[in-house]
Amino acid sequence: MQQNMNESHYYEESEIDLRQLAKSLKERSRFIFGLTGIITLIAIAYIMYQGTLPLQYKVETSFLKPADTTVLNLNKFHLLSETKDSIYTRFLNLVSSKSFQKSVFLDGDYLNKLNETNEPIADVKAFVSGIINSTQLSVSEIDSKRNDIDNSNYLAYAKIELPYVLSIEGENPDVLSEYLDEVASKANQETVLNILNLEQQIISNRLEEITLEKNMLLGKAKEDRLSQILRIKEEDAQKIRELNDLIERARYKAKEERMNDIETLTAAAKLAGSLGIIDNNLGKINESNNDINLNIAINETDDLPEWYLFGEKALLERVELLKSRTSDDPFIPELVSLNNQINEIQNNNLLQTLEERQDDSPFIARINELDIESAKLKSIILDITGIDAMQIQQYASAQPIPNNSKNMLLIVLALIGGFVMSIILAGLLNLFKEEEIEQKNK
Repeated sequence: MQQNMNESHYYEESEIDLRQLAKSLKERSRFIFGLTGIITLIAIAYIMYQGTLPLQYKVETSFLKPADTTVLNLNKFHLLSETKDSIYTRFLNLVSSKSFQKSVFLDGDYLNKLNETNEPIADVKAFVSGIINSTQLSVSEIDSKRNDIDNSNYLAYAKIELPYVLSIEGENPDVLSEYLDEVASKANQETVLNILNLEQQIISNRLEEITLEKNMLLGKAKEDRLSQILRIKEEDAQKIRELNDLIERARYKAKEERMNDIETLTAAAKLAGSLGIIDNNLGKINESNNDINLNIAINETDDLPEWYLFGEKALLERVELLKSRTSDDPFIPELVSLNNQINEIQNNNLLQTLEERQDDSPFIARINELDIESAKLKSIILDITGIDAMQIQQYASAQPIPNNSKNMLLIVLALIGGFVMSIILAGLLNLFKEEEIEQKNK
């Protein structure tokens, strides 16, 4: 029972407060409508003032991916593997670069072109930044058009390439159009030049690699040739040492044989002298066997010994000749062959050819291949003809920016905002008035 009484009391107080609030707002109706009207009139005056300002324009230029011929021309030397997407991405990154846009703006003297009055600009840096910041790159919007397409053609329409749009807003449409066209044109040229510079750098790097590889091949060939020369010289030196050893052994053998002959002939001369055979008996060999019996057997193996045939005098002469001999080389038949072999080794034709060779490149097959590749690379002429990083869909064109819808929205917002604000202020004024009355009653 007590709870129901409290709730009834609460509702009565709330009803009294709402009635009191409505009554107080009614008392302030002039203030509310007056303040709302003033705010609305201020908005209308602002819109009328805006109407006297120069008309604003939106300038747009749009472009698509490059043509197939661009890809073919860039990749025809098989040095690059560019695609339409990779080329287009390079262009879009450059054309949307604020630093690039600023350089085009300053280089084209667009600051003076936009300043038609030629009056000094208070803040040039802020003015240029405003222009650059208003230059935007975006994908063309076509979603609204898709609503008019039936489902049967939707998939085909969805595959249509969306162009990229470069836009800017400002007062001078001709200058802004010229600016956007130049941004797109220079971005296209610089993108193509960057790609061609990359291709030229690839050619230069490959030519350096070819030169380095050739030098390495020539260096290795020279080292191999010098190693072969050293190997031949060592082999020839070993052969000559072996032949000289054979010559020394032949000379030693001939000397020993000569010394043995001296001893043998000396003994034979002594024997002939002791037997009284002073002169030779060679003349008697042709006489008849009846006159002299030549079958004198002193040794079992000799029919006619030397001491008998030559006699003491001849044998001693032979001994003197052997003793006076200074060299046995003429009496060593194998020395001729051994010396000829040494002479051939000393005049090795292969060794002389290797030592006299000045250029090893004709003997390296890889050098010829590298020379052919180098000649092909040097014959490449890079040309920007027929190469573009994009296709212009529409050159820069300007459209005035309508303000009617914005003006109506501004008036409505001012009306609603002013009305709400005036109610709040009226409520605050009534609250302060009630507090004053309460204080006076106390």
